[in-house]
Amino acid sequence: MEKLNIKFLLRAHTIVGLFCIFLFYISSYFGSLTFFLPYISYWELPSKHIEKTVDYGFNIDNKLDEIINKYKLDDKNIEIIPPSFKDPRIKISTKDQSSIYLNPNTNEELDTFYEYTNVSEFFNELHFGENIPVIGQFLMGLASIGVLFLIFSAILLFLFNKKKIKEEKKSDKRFWIKWHKNLGLLVIPFLLIFALTGAFIGVMLFSSKPFVLSATDNKETNLRKVVAPIIFKQNELVKKSENIIEPLSLSLLQAFAKTNYENLVITNINIYNYKKDNSQTMFSGYLYDNRAITGNVNRVNIVLNSIDGTVFSKTNLEETHGIKKALSIFYFLHFMPDETFLIRVLFFILGLSLCVSLAFGYMIWAQKKLHNIGDFKWVNFLNRIILTIIFGSITCSSFLFFIHYLILNSFLEKDLIMKGMFYSLFFLLLLYSFWENKISRIIKINLYLSSFFFFFSIFIHGFQTNIFIWNSFIKNVDVVFYVDLVLISVSLILFVISKKIDLNFLSNFDYRRI
Repeated sequence: MEKLNIKFLLRAHTIVGLFCIFLFYISSYFGSLTFFLPYISYWELPSKHIEKTVDYGFNIDNKLDEIINKYKLDDKNIEIIPPSFKDPRIKISTKDQSSIYLNPNTNEELDTFYEYTNVSEFFNELHFGENIPVIGQFLMGLASIGVLFLIFSAILLFLFNKKKIKEEKKSDKRFWIKWHKNLGLLVIPFLLIFALTGAFIGVMLFSSKPFVLSATDNKETNLRKVVAPIIFKQNELVKKSENIIEPLSLSLLQAFAKTNYENLVITNINIYNYKKDNSQTMFSGYLYDNRAITGNVNRVNIVLNSIDGTVFSKTNLEETHGIKKALSIFYFLHFMPDETFLIRVLFFILGLSLCVSLAFGYMIWAQKKLHNIGDFKWVNFLNRIILTIIFGSITCSSFLFFIHYLILNSFLEKDLIMKGMFYSLFFLLLLYSFWENKISRIIKINLYLSSFFFFFSIFIHGFQTNIFIWNSFIKNVDVVFYVDLVLISVSLILFVISKKIDLNFLSNFDYRRI
């Protein structure tokens, strides 16, 4: 009976795994890349190519006056976003007006015309399935639910088969089994977090639309628009005043805010009724020692009198809505909005380990099926698709870096052109995989192309921005330098791997006439 249960559990694990590798591999690969979206956007936008700000002093009072007068900004609510690891620029904006960006080192205005984060945004779309109209996000959510089943079935199989695995002799497929199991078990805590949150985002939010339509008499489908006003209290604007008075400097108000709210990392500043006698300044952000609960959906804030710096109000974290705390933890676990480099690198490594584990799992199944003459043709067909997904994802993502600066920003619909070229290359790689008999050549071509695209993308970037890798190092534009360095390193690694691959590699998977 136990053998029968293990047999059916293994079969279920295999079937669900085959479904997941089509969707969840893509989500995992591009999701791993999204951990570095803040740094990729640095590389994409020339206006972010500025020297690192060691200690920003909030000394923009004179420049703020100039900008308000120049662009006729509405002084009811002026929002200022100071430099951060995500964006080195100062952003100044008001409702329904274009944002102005400043260099924090010089307070000079930056030209952001025709600047778009095409690469990082498209990576995010691919991760969430937003590139598939209507049902894409739902399919990714289903894949996340499937992965939850894979996690629990893998644990049961490991426990039930532990003795058998220890006694099993070495075989041709031993390598695939060993690393599929080891990597899979290693990433379970990481995978559980992202599968749970991914299932919520993909399935729950998608399936909520009928209920939202019903609750709003068919007027609204977006759950956030209905729930947000209840959970998230809107800040009331200060009453209008005509009495002009000079406020304290922003740097001094910031010092008062830090004194009255320890561990507050300021991410946003809102000035209400700028230079009026009832002006208020709100500093909001997250707590350095409590990032999970004070994430994007539950920011804490302190409101000061702009004239004398007295405290009007201060967020008491213990009194915030329980749902806001839960949502904050939820979004923190999936998006890590305030975590910096080291945590992102760790999660990136775990994400790639998951991709490798999924690939090895497929290889175990495919190798077994290829020995069956009746299954060979359709499994060979499936192999070509899966290999294009696995290695073509690397090639096509490197291609996006290559064409981002190759296509001028002034081109109309540049994002659509890039997406079209991405899908065209993927289709060509798929056609090549069906034309080429040897699997090793398919892998080598993909890796060679990826190496080429990554390597030359940094030189095209240099020609278009006049900041080559050596310039970014000399000028202390550190994030751009490190992105270029990583692109070169990855290019060289992929080139070396492709050179090392023998033509007889995975020869069992080559097409042959039966």
